[in-house]
Amino acid sequence: MNELIESLPAILARARGVWSSPQVAGSGITLLIVALVAVRARHGPGAWRRLLRRSARTDAAYTAFYVGGFYAFLVSGPVYRFLTGLVDRHAPFLRLDLLSHLPVAAQFAVASVVMDGVLYWTHRLLHANRVLWAFHGIHHSQVELTPLANFRFHVIDVVVRGLTQFVPGLLLGVPAYVWVPTIWIQVALDGLAHSGLSWSYGPLGAVIVSPRYHAIHHSADPAHYKRNLGMTYSFWDRMFGTAAPGTERPLAFGAPSLGVPESFFRQIPHPFLFLAGTVGSAPGSGAAGAPRGGPS
Repeated sequence: MNELIESLPAILARARGVWSSPQVAGSGITLLIVALVAVRARHGPGAWRRLLRRSARTDAAYTAFYVGGFYAFLVSGPVYRFLTGLVDRHAPFLRLDLLSHLPVAAQFAVASVVMDGVLYWTHRLLHANRVLWAFHGIHHSQVELTPLANFRFHVIDVVVRGLTQFVPGLLLGVPAYVWVPTIWIQVALDGLAHSGLSWSYGPLGAVIVSPRYHAIHHSADPAHYKRNLGMTYSFWDRMFGTAAPGTERPLAFGAPSLGVPESFFRQIPHPFLFLAGTVGSAPGSGAAGAPRGGPS
């Protein structure tokens, strides 16, 4: 008990550092602006009543957990410090700093494209692997898209994505002045992609994932589960054959056969229960259940 009391100042100092960091504070401000714009554009002046719905409250809980810095303080921060410690002791050669000789604009462009390419292939794996799909399916359980739906991710899902980016990030040596603005831009684009708006971004939509483009990926139609997998850039899907034909808005969203409850706290154990076969459809038994085989 005395040790805990003695370490409390250090814990509080670390918490203040996380919550006041440019990544957390900037992401929160960016998301607020995106939410204001998207909700007003889609639903008009009375739109905020929709945020009182249970599904929106669930998404708000996820948003508070991730954007509010709790995930960084409790999970990603300790994991990152542990992994970087291992690298410093056993594999310092991974710190190549490949971007260091490039101008800032080029560093931003290269880091953005490379890291998004890693996320694209990770996303394919999340849909192709039965175990990972059980966790990623939490994100697909939302039946109404809003900017906050972007943060409905199980902790295991986010950890997997973070781990796949760790080594590429070390090799590139992305500096904070490039990495932090990249996070802000990603929060803005991802929030809009999940906003439910019909925006296609015109010619820019051939490069950037638009709300209309990403809505197809969240369709309840199993034929769309492994389509439009690009996270920030849409050209990955055309390069690797995962782009969905057509751009019509889906009739319904969600992953009904997973049987995901509409509750933040009940969703945390749900993937484990699903894999155990105690909730949802039997694994691999239905078109809308856990996908089988490799990506289409």
